[in-house]
Amino acid sequence: MNSNLTKRACHRPQQVGFTLIELMITVAIVAILAAVAYPAYTESVAKGRRSQATSQMLAAQQWMERWYSENYSYSVNTAPTPTSVNDATQFPLRFAKVPPDATASGVYTMTVAPQTNSYVITATRTGGMANDRCGNFTIDNLGRKQLVAGTYDSGRFATLDEAVHYCWR
Repeated sequence: MNSNLTKRACHRPQQVGFTLIELMITVAIVAILAAVAYPAYTESVAKGRRSQATSQMLAAQQWMERWYSENYSYSVNTAPTPTSVNDATQFPLRFAKVPPDATASGVYTMTVAPQTNSYVITATRTGGMANDRCGNFTIDNLGRKQLVAGTYDSGRFATLDEAVHYCWR
């Protein structure tokens, strides 16, 4: 019996767990992955918000064209007595914020500048999109899609045309 006790006493139990080096290597790998993934994630969210804004601008453009076909003018002042369905004052209520959900905080505000024979719809960045690289969007009655000069990241895009192509897709 003594020989069994001596064997047990001399035998060291194996350690279970991680060493500090192993833990630090794991933390470093996770940090590198996060440093790569986070910017890609935020850009993906921004693309989705830009897409929602441009889609809503196209819907607003269609609404303005319907208004013109009924009133022969884009201007609110020249329209006959409007009904609740085709009232031009509904534009701000329907399209003023992106997303349009009243409970959500908007990331773009939309405005329309109607004239008799033309209009320009502008989506201005707010909230989480205030520093977005694409700047503020515009579309006019001729369907010209643009960015407001000076609002997009000129360090990221060589020309305005390049920025418009990237941001309006």
